[in-house]
Amino acid sequence: MNASIVQKKPVSIWLVLSFLVAAVGLYGIIQVFTHGQEESYGISREVPWGILIIGYSFFVAISVGTAIIGSLAHVFKVDAFHIMSKKVALISLASLIGAFYLIFWELAGPFELQALRLVVYFAEFETTSPIWWMVTFYMLELPLLALEVYFLLSKKSNSAFMAALVGFFLGVIAYGTLAFVFASNATRPLWHTSSFSLFFIISAVAAGISVILMMIFFSKESSNKKSISALSKTLFILLFIMLFVDVWNVIINIYGVETELSETMRQFVGNGVLSGNFYTYEIGLGLVIPMILIVVAKFENSFLTALAGFLAVIGVFFARFDTIVGGQLLSRPSSQMDFIQHTYNVSASELTLFISGLGVVGIVYFLGAMFFDLEEETH
Repeated sequence: MNASIVQKKPVSIWLVLSFLVAAVGLYGIIQVFTHGQEESYGISREVPWGILIIGYSFFVAISVGTAIIGSLAHVFKVDAFHIMSKKVALISLASLIGAFYLIFWELAGPFELQALRLVVYFAEFETTSPIWWMVTFYMLELPLLALEVYFLLSKKSNSAFMAALVGFFLGVIAYGTLAFVFASNATRPLWHTSSFSLFFIISAVAAGISVILMMIFFSKESSNKKSISALSKTLFILLFIMLFVDVWNVIINIYGVETELSETMRQFVGNGVLSGNFYTYEIGLGLVIPMILIVVAKFENSFLTALAGFLAVIGVFFARFDTIVGGQLLSRPSSQMDFIQHTYNVSASELTLFISGLGVVGIVYFLGAMFFDLEEETH
């Protein structure tokens, strides 16, 4: 690292808080090492993917969303999005590291040489496996994000442009492949739809914009009405699209021809097991209220747009929770048998590890803010 771009600042209260949040995960880590994952996590053979996979998908969504907005500024010269470029690139990198932290603890036996197991799996070139492609793309995405941060800090505009250009396409492809890992499973009708990957990408960009709006509020850029207006208008459109898709998915699959998908969708309406999450957090708190706040803010009030962004991020998390868990709660061994309802309850170990993931993201970001100048922008 070029010594000229490193300038240590005092330790911030945010960095200390991030370490404290990350320390919450010690409970889950101790439980995993002393009792194993099977006893520590709330997952089962019927519901093998829990909140750690959900958190992985959620953090990657923020990483991809912020990276895409940064790419729109650097590559496509969308001036209104050209704000806090270094901070946006750094939060994208930090979120991806947080995602890898969660997937590390989700994989079976995290203390059994995970890195070596990953290398062996990758070297087998299982190109027919969606997970192999996801691993490949994210093995490229992580160093690329790190390079983009370095180029921005070093004020190497041309190199930052190329990194952002490649990152734009790679980010979309990588996250689309993550969605494909779910969507390729024909036994899960909730996932196995043509719109699943597209919805993942749209919600990721919405999450990225939401995080940037929150960052603007807590920075000296809160008076930048042009950027706030462009970002909040874009967020409003994306939230509207997500609301439109959610509503019509329910209507079509509940009142259409009886299918396995319509049976699965009933988890989200009436008194379905996920209806509380779906109506309260995903739709109400995560979509409707943020849209109202953005309108009340007239697309320019930094506090209201940041609040809308905060609620939208919560909505994206619950959208991931409802979708990933919802796809596993019903199974049907054969067409001659009735659906079997399963349950999933988040364990304390999983919850503390997820919370610690938030701390890991904060640690990476605020350590970067302490050692590097993130205020001066590359134009």
